[in-house]
Amino acid sequence: MGTIIVETKQIRSFNREKTIHIYLPTGYGLNTKSYPVLYMHDGHNLFDQKTSAFNASWNIHHTLDEIENQMGLNMIVVGIDCPTDQRFNEYSPWINTNVNESISYLQGTTYGGEGETYIKWIVYELKPWMDANFHTISNKTYMAGSSMGGLISVYAGCRFPEIFTAIGVFSPAIWFAKASFLEYVNNNCSPNQAIYLTIGTNETSDPSRKNFPKIYLSDARDLYNVLLKNQVTQTVYIETEGGTHSEKTWELQFPAFAKWLLMRP
Repeated sequence: MGTIIVETKQIRSFNREKTIHIYLPTGYGLNTKSYPVLYMHDGHNLFDQKTSAFNASWNIHHTLDEIENQMGLNMIVVGIDCPTDQRFNEYSPWINTNVNESISYLQGTTYGGEGETYIKWIVYELKPWMDANFHTISNKTYMAGSSMGGLISVYAGCRFPEIFTAIGVFSPAIWFAKASFLEYVNNNCSPNQAIYLTIGTNETSDPSRKNFPKIYLSDARDLYNVLLKNQVTQTVYIETEGGTHSEKTWELQFPAFAKWLLMRP
């Protein structure tokens, strides 16, 4: 059984403290074995429903423990917490000035713009700290996230393809900055990038908007087509019938993604 340790780090540019949940594989530290590292957003939702925003978690530690028992493969997972009121800001390099037209219950209108700084913090501060203090394979570094975390993961893969060589994208909230996002991917995504993209047919971020499931599905298909256009041939695209915008669905989707990631050369 793997272990989870909790650390606190500072993002000086935001004057903001971050809680980091680090999953270490079974037997970590008992030998000199090193591991790939998967950086994931919304770390509070990954391991424990008590810390999660919606009283449900991905149970990633259980999945990875089981895969290790079956296949003898595992990795370190770094889950980076994010307060709900900062997700739109940290997880997009682009600003949206009318978010409440998409999410009716939001009080503010303008969100976004901190994504570049957030990703640079991971690349230039968090990853070097991880590589210096843990048994990592530094050139096997991956990233994954859901919803807005999916959007910023794709951005990170395009922005730093030499760092994040494989990306997991669950239910990306492309609607937040669709035109800018797809243009950036079209102009910057490396053909050598590996992307695992999943979307459900019943996704929504606001149940009062009846067309949201079609928006999520259509946007994911548009992203997939942009990737194909740019010959990103290491792309896996999966539509899950009945899949919702929830930790429950992502928990079910994560095992296939983890195996795909761990079996990469």
